[in-house]
Amino acid sequence: MIKQKSNDQETSKIYPSVFPTVLIILSGLILYLDKIFVFFDVQLENNHGYQQTEEFIWSLSQTLSPIIIVIGLYLKPFKEALIVPLFCYVIQLWFVLDSSLTVDRPLTWVYVLGTVVFIVIISVGIKRILIRRSKLLQLRESVMEKIISKDDQLLTKKEHGK
Repeated sequence: MIKQKSNDQETSKIYPSVFPTVLIILSGLILYLDKIFVFFDVQLENNHGYQQTEEFIWSLSQTLSPIIIVIGLYLKPFKEALIVPLFCYVIQLWFVLDSSLTVDRPLTWVYVLGTVVFIVIISVGIKRILIRRSKLLQLRESVMEKIISKDDQLLTKKEHGK
């Protein structure tokens, strides 16, 4: 009976995170919506001032993706899901930095994976530094409070002793 209760608690922690996790993953995948339009040769009647449907869809997806990420983060997804949009944005970054890339080269994936790993390592490192600094500040505050408390006790004893 006790095991059932703990399983229910674990399940209740997992289910609320599934929807925001899916949102985060979709926020990365939506960046390739223009490729799907090209593949299926879908053309819109109104491109809202863009010359081609793909350009409009690409700009739209670039705008919607961060909004979806923010909504997903607010709903508390599994943090590992952030790898998907990060990976998708890093791929785009490499294509922007090297405009001669019109198709994927074999090493592009190595560069992208390396960049994502580098970003994750830097992020984890910064987070650990900030957590350590926060703990040190809390410890310093606690020690100072104890010193002030002891000092106050000593002063009170001296005043009563006079």
